[in-house]
Amino acid sequence: MIRCSIFCLSLAFAAMLLAGKVRPARGQEGPSVQQSIAAAQLALRHRRYSQAIQTLEDALKRFPGDSRLRVELGRAYVYQRQDARAMEIFRAVLRDDPSNRMAKLELARLLSFRGKCEASNQLFREVLAADPNDEAAAIGLVRNLLLQKKKDEARREVEQALARHPNSIRLQEYRDDLQKNQLPLPVSREISALNQVQADANYFSDSAGNRALSAGQRLEVQIGRQLTNSFRLDEKSLWVSQGPKASIFTVNDEGRVRLARWLFVAGGVGIIRFADDSNRALYRGTLILHPFQSFWLQGGFSRIPITPTFHSTQFDVLAEGWWSRLDWQPRSWRISADFLKRHYSDSNRTQREDAEVLHWIGISHFAVGLGYQYKHSSFTQTFSHGYFNPNQYRSHLGLGGFRFVVGKIYRGEYLGQYGAESVFQTPYQIAWEATAKNRLILGRWDLDADYTYFHLAQTTGAFRAQVGRFRFGYRF
Repeated sequence: MIRCSIFCLSLAFAAMLLAGKVRPARGQEGPSVQQSIAAAQLALRHRRYSQAIQTLEDALKRFPGDSRLRVELGRAYVYQRQDARAMEIFRAVLRDDPSNRMAKLELARLLSFRGKCEASNQLFREVLAADPNDEAAAIGLVRNLLLQKKKDEARREVEQALARHPNSIRLQEYRDDLQKNQLPLPVSREISALNQVQADANYFSDSAGNRALSAGQRLEVQIGRQLTNSFRLDEKSLWVSQGPKASIFTVNDEGRVRLARWLFVAGGVGIIRFADDSNRALYRGTLILHPFQSFWLQGGFSRIPITPTFHSTQFDVLAEGWWSRLDWQPRSWRISADFLKRHYSDSNRTQREDAEVLHWIGISHFAVGLGYQYKHSSFTQTFSHGYFNPNQYRSHLGLGGFRFVVGKIYRGEYLGQYGAESVFQTPYQIAWEATAKNRLILGRWDLDADYTYFHLAQTTGAFRAQVGRFRFGYRF
């Protein structure tokens, strides 16, 4: 009887094992799906691609058909540069589960990397149709449209995406790129995310016989995501007609730190060697606010040299004080304003306000601009120290011109200003200015050639002046 009972229990236990009711001891269990994925991702981070693939394939033997493992395996093959194998896996997942989000995103990204943007766009749009709030799909779609040079469509998509994801850094960067591409020659900004080295030269002349030639070199390096450092070396030669020359050298170094997405702090030091071989320290501190797209507000305190003419070099003039600038560039507008208040080393004081509003009418390849420009400067004293210092100077100028793009390499902007100016509280008289800007873009190389005709005001009148500028830069 006992033997029969033992025999019956043995048969029951064997049946339970065959039916899978009795599991092996816990120490013999394999890793779970999530544990296998975590192990594979760790191997990928350490570039052990074969190990990651083996881990996932072993897991698929225990959990055949698991879509999470299959997608992760496809990603591992992408890292190992086996794109064909990865695409086969992603497509197999989508055949079994056409709504699988991760498989669609990974396949769309892979197609984009292989230059098949239209097929990639279709997948990104399917993901967005299922969930309009999918940030990853929106970023992928905008990136593709930029690669395809479909700027108008990319602009619409990025605006829609930012309305849903206003804090997305990548979408904000794409909109920045679109704003820069829309303006053939955007104004210079304090913040640049690109490493670059550049050389420039400027030649100045006026109808009073003053001449100046300056040359400079600049190196700007992005250090991590938060810090940028800029080093600049300049040499300037000044003379009057065929007279003797005065040479001035300056060296400046400035660092900029990003404290938040909308807040930057910058500080710099430098030194100037005047024509009489005396040296003076220079410095600059700046607070920069970037509260929303295309809007910059900055201000600070600085000490700078004042060396516009040969005559001014005899007095080693420095100016220090507060300054501020607003720069706003919505889609078809360019709005800027400057204010400064400085104390000169010769005991003079100055205040200046400038403002410009320009509206572009047209498309990205050709547009006509109309606007207005205002300038006002004043000094408390009138010294004959070679800088332009009427007690009061005002000008009101209307702006008009055009800009255009030729292919992918040339951008031009030509503007004329016409209006009236008043020097030293005299009645207003006719004044006009003109600016021509030309830029060649050859991959990472930039070449700028600009020309400006304008007026410089002194107590004795307003003198015609011309400036030619040449810049050669490389981004890396």
